[in-house]
Amino acid sequence: MRRVAFWSPKGGAGKTTLALNFAAAANKAGYKVLVCDLDPQKSATDIFSENKLPFSVIPSQPAVMPSVDFLIYDHPPLMSSIPEVETIIIPMRPSILDLKAVSRALRAIRDKRIIKCINALDIRRHEERFIATKLYAQGAHLVRDRSIYVSSLAKGETVFQQEGYGAKDAQNEINRLLERVIAGN
Repeated sequence: MRRVAFWSPKGGAGKTTLALNFAAAANKAGYKVLVCDLDPQKSATDIFSENKLPFSVIPSQPAVMPSVDFLIYDHPPLMSSIPEVETIIIPMRPSILDLKAVSRALRAIRDKRIIKCINALDIRRHEERFIATKLYAQGAHLVRDRSIYVSSLAKGETVFQQEGYGAKDAQNEINRLLERVIAGN
């Protein structure tokens, strides 16, 4: 079983959106998936309550380790809550505030596989493009700012349940993140 946490010390970085879409990518690839919603806002649990997701979301840590291929955690944005898993995906917006918060957080993490994920990137903005280019050269994963991410969640779904404008590009972005986790690089 692979345990993957979506965690950032910064709120509003897109942890829940990425965690749900990552779970959908793994599910679509044939893996058994469970999402643990550890964020007090319980946004992943709220989306799951609409009964449209093709995988399960539970509102806490499982009492017994489930028989799944991917156990995915949506963590709260707290420095005191560093995930105890092998792989941590750290979403961050391409802004100096997110960059500083994540830099501080990385100093506190030891013996974990870290994947920085620049989320909601709008390449039309010079400063965002500059930050993203620099982090991409250091190995960060890029996810563009696409309305399909917002509109799919508004329907209680993921981008993998959509066919509209931007759906295929969004699916490809998340599939590349899944491939990276599976490959271990």
